[in-house]
Amino acid sequence: MGNSGASATISDFLAIRWSGIEGPLIEPPRFSPIIADPSFLFPEETPSGAWELFAHSAWGIHRYSSAEGVKWLDHGLVVRNAMRPFVRKITGFGADRENPQGGEFANSPYFLLYEAYPPFALALTALPGRRKWRSHIALSKSADLKSWSRPSIAARAGLPWMRDPDLGESVSNPCLVQDQEGQWRLYHSASLSWIEDCGFCEPRYIACATGPSPSGPFLSLPEPLIDPARDPMPGVLGSGSLKAVQLADGWIGLQNKIYRDREGRSRSAIFLLSSPDGLAWNLARAEPLLAPVAGWTSSHIYACDCRFRVEDSLWYLYFNARDGWNLKSGVERIGRIVGQNR
Repeated sequence: MGNSGASATISDFLAIRWSGIEGPLIEPPRFSPIIADPSFLFPEETPSGAWELFAHSAWGIHRYSSAEGVKWLDHGLVVRNAMRPFVRKITGFGADRENPQGGEFANSPYFLLYEAYPPFALALTALPGRRKWRSHIALSKSADLKSWSRPSIAARAGLPWMRDPDLGESVSNPCLVQDQEGQWRLYHSASLSWIEDCGFCEPRYIACATGPSPSGPFLSLPEPLIDPARDPMPGVLGSGSLKAVQLADGWIGLQNKIYRDREGRSRSAIFLLSSPDGLAWNLARAEPLLAPVAGWTSSHIYACDCRFRVEDSLWYLYFNARDGWNLKSGVERIGRIVGQNR
């Protein structure tokens, strides 16, 4: 499923020399205060030979393309009432459980997973008060990155700890990875935590579901992989998202923890985790890989997508960041860093 950098080890990844932050590379579209949660494909993976990136605004998921991965053209909405996309090219899988006889999208190699929610639900979070959230993870397929199949449901908030009695039920931030045994893992966020100084919710737990194919069916593991109540770092409010990368001797996780700083303000930063099996995770380094600094990343650095490109032997990490706490003052944009092994 593309280039994972699987020949690298955990120590190799931790020794990567990263560039400074490039960006913001993508600004929010008109009438939206955010463009967030980027996921991308390399030029050698796409029909057009361009870089392709998917990210969400207040209205849904947009598709972007770029000749060099820096200057991006917005092609508009791909999916409405959707957020937190994850895109990959996966070959060798035809008909699935929703379409066992095949059909227009049966052999389509592009898989787009995302959090789907009821119409206008995201826009309504800008109004005062707390409204119960409801979402599931959906899967669509495409042959050309332009036309997408009718979505199937990949994961629901099916376990009690994925639902909060006051805040609602949520599964989000999908990350689909095939393990060394050929099993497919759908890492995702689950349940919600209320972030008071922002006035909106962030994901509480990191969960995992497994299945025999990239289309599922996926069976949720009974307990969360990451629980903020068990986090050794003080002041953790939510687990954010996790992007899991399988390496030669284990796994690296890139997690944007939601936490309180010393002044009591909420923050988000990307931390590196490691795991021998991709299920039991530990902090790989005390300091974050990316943390808020003055400017467009000044309050929170959120979810990322991190991939190794064989053609130039570089790691590319795209992320979104915020420059203010509440919905009226904060704007979210997309940037990147580039890494090279020493």
